[in-house]
Amino acid sequence: MTLPCLLRREDVERYTRAGYWSNVVITDRLWEVAERDPGRLCVLDPRHGRFTYGQLAADVLRCAHGLRALGLGRDDVAIIELPNWYQWDVVHLALTAIGAITVYVPPIYRQRELTYIAQTANAKLLVIPDVFRRFDYRPMARDVRAAAPNLAHVLVVGEAGDDLLAYDAFMARPWEDAGGLAALRALRPHPDDVTALGFTSGTTGAMKAAMQTSNVLNATNLSFINRYGLTADERIFVPSPVGHAIGFTHGVRIALYLGAAAVLQEIWEPGQALDLIAAERCTFVAAAPPFLRDLVYHPDVERVGGLPSLRVFLCGGAPVPEQLLLDARERLPRTFVSPLWGMTECGGATTCPFDAPFEKLVHTDGCPVQGMEVLVVDAEGRVLPPDTPGELLVRGPQSFVGYYQRPDLNATLIRPDAFFHTGDQARLDRDGYVTITGRLKDLIIRGGVNIAPVEIEDLLFAHPAVAAAAVVGMPDERLGERICAFVVPGPGATVTLPDVQTWMERHGLAKQKWPERVEVVESFPMTPSGKVQKHVLRQRIAETLAREGGGAC
Repeated sequence: MTLPCLLRREDVERYTRAGYWSNVVITDRLWEVAERDPGRLCVLDPRHGRFTYGQLAADVLRCAHGLRALGLGRDDVAIIELPNWYQWDVVHLALTAIGAITVYVPPIYRQRELTYIAQTANAKLLVIPDVFRRFDYRPMARDVRAAAPNLAHVLVVGEAGDDLLAYDAFMARPWEDAGGLAALRALRPHPDDVTALGFTSGTTGAMKAAMQTSNVLNATNLSFINRYGLTADERIFVPSPVGHAIGFTHGVRIALYLGAAAVLQEIWEPGQALDLIAAERCTFVAAAPPFLRDLVYHPDVERVGGLPSLRVFLCGGAPVPEQLLLDARERLPRTFVSPLWGMTECGGATTCPFDAPFEKLVHTDGCPVQGMEVLVVDAEGRVLPPDTPGELLVRGPQSFVGYYQRPDLNATLIRPDAFFHTGDQARLDRDGYVTITGRLKDLIIRGGVNIAPVEIEDLLFAHPAVAAAAVVGMPDERLGERICAFVVPGPGATVTLPDVQTWMERHGLAKQKWPERVEVVESFPMTPSGKVQKHVLRQRIAETLAREGGGAC
């Protein structure tokens, strides 16, 4: 199966000439480091142990030949749905070595999502845990296999049962006797071949698969490596699911590209995270705002000295409240915390460099990393002047090469000049810094006036009684929409509409931006990357209003 890519010859030549595309396959780095320094730590998995580059290379060699024996080869698709475990690295790298394609999915996906992905991608292999977080994946995998005709094999890390393949038994066979490393090197894919499919639903619920090549993924790694001076001596902390773009690209793959060590955390628990970062002297992490918030406000952060080893925390996947950034500077004094904006389709495209002015750190989402270009355009595609809100378009070496089997989306979202319509509303200032003001679909249109939720959410987060906030539009017969704030209170706190409106007035926010209803909730519906699924909140408040007879407040 050959996947149609939207690579333009001029881009291949330009990005290669500029050094953005290294023409490296991630297994090249594995073999290289394993040969040079086999005892070097590669993965710390608190559940399964510590593994060196030599151990990982041997396991990948065996697994790759085993997958070949199962009938997998070039351009075949495999779904990996594992927690942040060492085995994820083994299978992903083995698939890469034989030219197969990895579909990385988070362990929260269930039968509906997996069946759709398996059918859409014609997957031949599914890799799962037996039980994780009290959920048994094996019955689900059997149902998915029955619904997806091409799904020939299910590989289980743990107890498998008679009709499924057990990972340990599979890896106990010396498959590598079939040809060793030389045979694998002969199967090396081209760096411009599709090596991964990132299925993304974002905050809209419509799943689509972004095609990624080795050069695209490596460019994303190199952009951070060069901006922050990362080296092989880093300890990359990986709390984000490796089945999602942040953990996949900015976690395990950046560690492998550097020849560094990845410190995995399978289930997010902030106290354990503090201890892991401190004990393993982790230096770099990319994760969503909830991860940063949980560390910054944890009562034990002082006990671990404010995490002095942690040099860089890139915070992306959702808007980062200004107050959180301010508090992070105080409680993590040796950590450079930068907002990170990106998508599965374009990697981490904007961050703040070390020398960014403080106002840029707290009021923007950074400037483009190396090779990435950004435009802000109006509805007709015309480039807008600085500081004028419009849609953000991006292009560059870490941009995906099209949506799998979606020519309709490729035609509408990717321009002939390769700029991608992100669907995000943004402003671009005169210094080249981008400020994301929300999804275009998230804009609240109140009485004909466009209102971006981010400014309101930032103010709400700064309220001492508010732990988290998400602002959406709710239907209104007269104005079209009014403003509803979903709020998670802090421990023991209460939040009312008068509290919120008094806070807005005190901070000088225009009255038409004040929330007109407050919904107190325990948590938000989230994507695996930490984005609030606002379409779910909009549906929830619309249904609530319908039951109440349409009242706005």
